[in-house]
Amino acid sequence: MRPATLLAQWRWRWQWRCSPFSVLFDSTASSLICMPFATARSTHHRNVHYVSRGFKLPYFQIPSYLEEGENNNSDDDDDDDSSDLDSGKKKSRNQKKREARRAVRWGMELASFSPPQIKRVLRVASLEREVYDALMLVKRLGPDVREGKRRQYNYIGKLLREVEPELMDSLIHATKDGDWSRIEGLSVSDTEIIGEDDHETDYEVEDEDSQECIQVASRWFDGLVNKDPAITNEIYATQSINFDRQELRKLVRKVHAVQECDAEEDGQGGNSAVIAARRSLTRFLRVLAKQIY
Repeated sequence: MRPATLLAQWRWRWQWRCSPFSVLFDSTASSLICMPFATARSTHHRNVHYVSRGFKLPYFQIPSYLEEGENNNSDDDDDDDSSDLDSGKKKSRNQKKREARRAVRWGMELASFSPPQIKRVLRVASLEREVYDALMLVKRLGPDVREGKRRQYNYIGKLLREVEPELMDSLIHATKDGDWSRIEGLSVSDTEIIGEDDHETDYEVEDEDSQECIQVASRWFDGLVNKDPAITNEIYATQSINFDRQELRKLVRKVHAVQECDAEEDGQGGNSAVIAARRSLTRFLRVLAKQIY
């Protein structure tokens, strides 16, 4: 063989031996040289196995600290899975928001009742005195204290959040309708939680200032029953407070309906349905007048 040819072959073999990829073709572990600048290349060598972020030869052993890290990662995955399972049993965020809004709505409706009515509802629902005090506080706040009312209603909602929804809805509807027999039938506890005053009437006056509210409510009552457009516009045009206008319309229609039925039967207004309908409308108007004046 010519010397020039031998020299060329020697130079080519020497360059290949010094190449960083020559480690791929060594068969002994002692010749394994780690070169950080080596990159993965396509090869047909059967002893090379590719893994993520590098390659690993068959005789290569994973260090112990890497094995521990993998085990820890698997434990973390198990913990995440178990936490996901546990979170599946908990209430979703949207459900919690719906329950919070519902409890705040309960507080606003309870605050529209008179103190004797509130006591009855809270006693039947087995609620503590703290709820009653919070409702009395929000009733004393004026219409200009919007932020204070909002915070107080949120606080009342937290106190009412654990109440049975069906029971509270039934109590509120029964109170609006004036069906006290239904309220007593819903009673789940005979414990005196709030106090006495079991037989307080709806028309008791807390102080002398409420006489003005009674007069205003009476004027509104006569105007709505007699379908006076001026009184009707005065009530429904009120913007200083928010009240359930749909509920008011329903109460007025109920009074008109029972009065018409009583007139057809030649009654004189002594029908129990007429009395109950008039009481419900009167109660609603008195609460509305107290909130305005």
